Amino acid sequence: MTTLTQRPLPSVGPDGINPSRARSAVRALYTRSTLTAADLSAPLLVLPGGHPGAGSLPGAVQLSDVRRAVDRLGELGIGGVKVFALGHDRTSTGSAGVSAGNLMVRAVSEIRAVTPDLAVTTEVCGCSWTSNGECVLRTRAGGIDLGATYRLMGEMAIQHAEAGADVVSPTAMLDGSVRAVRATLDDRGLRDVGVNPNLAIHTTLYGPFKTLMATDPTAGHRRGLQLEQGRAQRDTVVQARRWIAEGADSLTLQPAMTTVDVLARLRADQEAPLVAYSTSGEWPALRELGSEGMTEYIAMLRRAGADHVLTFAAEQVAAHLELSRG
Repeated sequence: MTTLTQRPLPSVGPDGINPSRARSAVRALYTRSTLTAADLSAPLLVLPGGHPGAGSLPGAVQLSDVRRAVDRLGELGIGGVKVFALGHDRTSTGSAGVSAGNLMVRAVSEIRAVTPDLAVTTEVCGCSWTSNGECVLRTRAGGIDLGATYRLMGEMAIQHAEAGADVVSPTAMLDGSVRAVRATLDDRGLRDVGVNPNLAIHTTLYGPFKTLMATDPTAGHRRGLQLEQGRAQRDTVVQARRWIAEGADSLTLQPAMTTVDVLARLRADQEAPLVAYSTSGEWPALRELGSEGMTEYIAMLRRAGADHVLTFAAEQVAAHLELSRG
């Protein structure tokens, strides 16, 4: 007869649950949700009336449909929205980007008419408003006109904030731009409006967005305003520190799918809130995964260090979470 002390020890150590010996009630004691709908933001790509691109990506809506879209996000408990607008009346100076009643301003006003609670972030960049699709303004000699670019970004930030944006997101990775935007907001008394610059890695995963929103430069590319994949782990940390020193309140890393290693490295270095942006080129792959697979992917980004996830899958993931709770 085998005595109790002669029985072999369990093969699983004390650090985890042995799946064969954990009943459902026990699993429930130790299982905590790693993701909620409030952890998500949805991109809202606002198009003028009659634009054929409406519906081509989740969140691609005509201005007349903004309220309906935001209502749906609120019903699902989604925490925020990031607004992009298809630029119009484009010029070399991007002047329509700060004109009264432009598409971005009207979109933010529509959102605020529906809900005071949804966190609204806006893109602050020249690419939607310049005739050449560039993020920055150029001098006659072809160099970057820093002063003019800073002024444009600052004026856009003020306009968006006064329309109701909670956070403005300088998109062009241009040294000094975060400092300029922060100073402009502060000078206007908008100290409670956050600044969330991008940490953008060069990739093809921005493609569907750039095509729909016509933000591809007419000549060349914008790699000079993005980080390179081969040095992403090191250079992203350096750039993040630079943005924080310039006055950033939070940071957005993109694209999420191919930078999870960078996200984990950044989390270890930074206490500032981090947003992982699952960009437009990721959407086709996520759609193939289905709602459960999408949810697992977004939950992984949270575990890797993201405080918040901006994703075209926000509605599907939020709906899946709601069904799972039921």
